[in-house]
Parts: sequence; structure tokens; C-alpha cells
Amino acid sequence: MKIAFPISPQQTSPRREALVFAGSTIVLTWLFWTPAAFLPMGSGIGDFFVALGSLVPLAVALLLQIRLHEWTFAPRQWLTTLTARNIALALFTGIAIFAPILLLRVFQGTLNPGHFLNDGLRNWTALIGLIIFALAEECGWRAYFLPRFQNISLYLTNAVVGVLWFVWQLPLVLAGRYNTSENFSGFVFAMFLYALLLTPFLNRLALRGNYNPILCAILRALSSFVIAIYFLQGRGDPLTDTFGNLAIGWLVLLNLILFSQLWQGKKPPAEISELERVMPLQGG
Repeated sequence: MKIAFPISPQQTSPRREALVFAGSTIVLTWLFWTPAAFLPMGSGIGDFFVALGSLVPLAVALLLQIRLHEWTFAPRQWLTTLTARNIALALFTGIAIFAPILLLRVFQGTLNPGHFLNDGLRNWTALIGLIIFALAEECGWRAYFLPRFQNISLYLTNAVVGVLWFVWQLPLVLAGRYNTSENFSGFVFAMFLYALLLTPFLNRLALRGNYNPILCAILRALSSFVIAIYFLQGRGDPLTDTFGNLAIGWLVLLNLILFSQLWQGKKPPAEISELERVMPLQGG
């Protein structure tokens, strides 16, 4: 019996394309990440499978475009929106997200800023690899998947993208690959909140850059790098952990500011806020 492919040039729509992308990406990535997640940390085979899983979103997006005879990626436009201002915004956002826990631990005397910076400088080459794999992931999620929600409200878009993005990462999360906490269920829930709360910032950067995945990759890579260097300083308590109460609460506050001042679908009728000047609705 012949099984028809769920999408074709004659039978397609933005929602169908988004559904096929998400389903295919999650299933194919899990094939690599599920065995990799249960291998020992630092295992060459495990890291290889994790790397292959990171390439799946890009591969699926490319295959769907070939299947539909429609090229939706716009690399030249990505480069034109790769301005110093947008790059600085991506870097600043990544640093700002973890600023409270870093500052609190410095104040408590449990984190030495000099050691943190030295560890970062010694391992800076890891940032290159993080950017490459983050770019492959974001080409799928932010440059292909996200544009399929243009006719849906930003609130719903962020929720859908955030949930599916979390589900995509479930093998690594459930296996606790990067977790040493005894409260495993709390860790999984924290990761779910983290994915939901980080998604609006990734989507925001993509929208500013005409669905530019490079900006999102910079934020993703920097966040992963900061987390990795933070772990070298010793895990924090439930308040100051990278996915702890303070980090989640800070992300909630940032999201409230973002939604209330930037994502109302129109600019304020009177004065433009200072936050709007820094991060305007229309990308520039």
C-alpha cells in the first residue's frame, strides 16, 4: 500500500507546513537524542548524536522547501538585518537574562567574577561550535517554522512555538543530561517554563531581522555558553541556579514588560516609551 506524503505543492498551507515541520523535526531529532541522552557525559558517540540531532531542523526545513518547490529562506535579507544594533541587542539580552543570579552570587560571595571571566576566556572556542549548531536549529524553528504563524496573534504564536520547542528537547531534559538536581520533576517543570519564557525573546529577535536566524543563534549560543561557564563555578541553590526561582521570576518580569509595552499590535498613542526606542516594533 502506498502511503502519501502529508504535504505537496498542490496540498499545502502555512499551518500544514508548520505541522509537518514540527512533527518531522521532533520525531527525527528524538531518534538521535534519545540514545545520546543516556550515554555518559563527554561520550564521543553521545556528543556526535547530539550534534546530528541539532542539524535536523535545518535538514527538515530544506527538504520541505525542495518538496514544495518554494524557497522561503532569505539569506541575503538576513545579512542586511545583521546590523551592529541587532547583534548588540542579541548579546545584551543573553547577558541580561542571567544578570540577577550572577550578581546575587557575587554579592553572596559564592561566585568569583575573575574566575568566571577566566573560565569563559579559556573556553571561548566552544562558543563557535554553539553558534554553528544553534544556527542550524534556528534556521528551522525561527526562519521556517515561525513565519507560518504570521496570521496568528503573537501571544498564541509564542505559546505554540514555546511548547513544541520544549517537546523537541524532551529527550535531553528527561534524561537529565545537564541536571544534577535531586528534584527532577521540579527541574523538568523549570525547563518547561524556561522554554516558554525564552521563546518570546527569540521570536522577537527573529521578527526584528525579517526572520533572521543568525540573531537568534547568537542569543541561544551565548545563553548556553553562560550556563556552561556558570556550572564550572559550582551549581547554585534553588534560588540562584540557572533554571532556578530567581532566573524564572526574572524572565517572567521581562516577559511582562515585553508584552505590555511592545506587543500590543500598535504603538502607544502618545509618547513612545524608552523600551520602545531600544527595541521598536519595526525592525531597523
